[in-house]
Amino acid sequence: MGGKSDKEKDAGKKAEPAKTAPASQPAKTPEPAKATPAKEDAKPEKGHGEGGDDEQVENKNAQASEFKGSTDTSSGDESLSFWERNKTFKPEKKVKGGKKEKLHNTIKATMKATLGGGDLRKTVQLPEGEDLNEWIAVNTVHFYNAANMIYGTCAEFCTDESCKTMSAGRNEYLWKDDKNYKKPTKVTAPQYIDLLLNWVNEQISDPQLFPVDENAKFPRNFMNRVKDIYKRLFRLYAHIYYSHFEKISSIGAKAHLNTCFKHFVFFILEFKLVDDKDLAPLKNFIDKFKDNKEP
Repeated sequence: MGGKSDKEKDAGKKAEPAKTAPASQPAKTPEPAKATPAKEDAKPEKGHGEGGDDEQVENKNAQASEFKGSTDTSSGDESLSFWERNKTFKPEKKVKGGKKEKLHNTIKATMKATLGGGDLRKTVQLPEGEDLNEWIAVNTVHFYNAANMIYGTCAEFCTDESCKTMSAGRNEYLWKDDKNYKKPTKVTAPQYIDLLLNWVNEQISDPQLFPVDENAKFPRNFMNRVKDIYKRLFRLYAHIYYSHFEKISSIGAKAHLNTCFKHFVFFILEFKLVDDKDLAPLKNFIDKFKDNKEP
């Protein structure tokens, strides 16, 4: 038989089965995609000078204790004498001008009238027709002055040597102000209280936060900023009660301390200015004030 034509040869080539490709490796099962961790909720924007996210830590080396001091406020003469003596650790903050000054004078007069007796719960309630922010602002100045005066009675025996940490029982407080102390820092109690009172003074002196003009509006973050002030002022009282109550009692200032603290407590409870967890160091003591019980 004759040979195949060129066309037949080409057709034969096309008809040939394709060469088998080398066996490929079995495909890997795709790994499930890793879940992206959820982002933390965005923190509210801080106002200028705010430093409220400082740390409260537990000192495990300290012995667990509960403050069991006396809630007595019956010595009106002693309380009034300390109030009029006006011995402050820092200069007293004045409230001047119109409505604010009248409110401030009303608060001071009410405090003097109720030292040693009277229902402090009524003194903290928002007066009819008054603006809530205005009422809280004026009272904040009052409580700064009161805390300033209270610490003035014990500053001489609250020293770097006697109070190496700012503490109340097992609760230890670190200072942070986003200015000179950008991270929570361990300082002595006198250093902490000095920084605290200077910081509060800056806050209440800031016209953007505490408006001076009666027609000016309070900032939207006013309540959050004020809560930081009250949380820190509470720490001053907590330290004094745990570390210096006996000494204050011995110099006749117990009734004054208790009355000022009781007024402070009723105010923060009335307007929910301090979280329960931050009040924990003096919870049982506060409960006695609320129930009018003497241990």
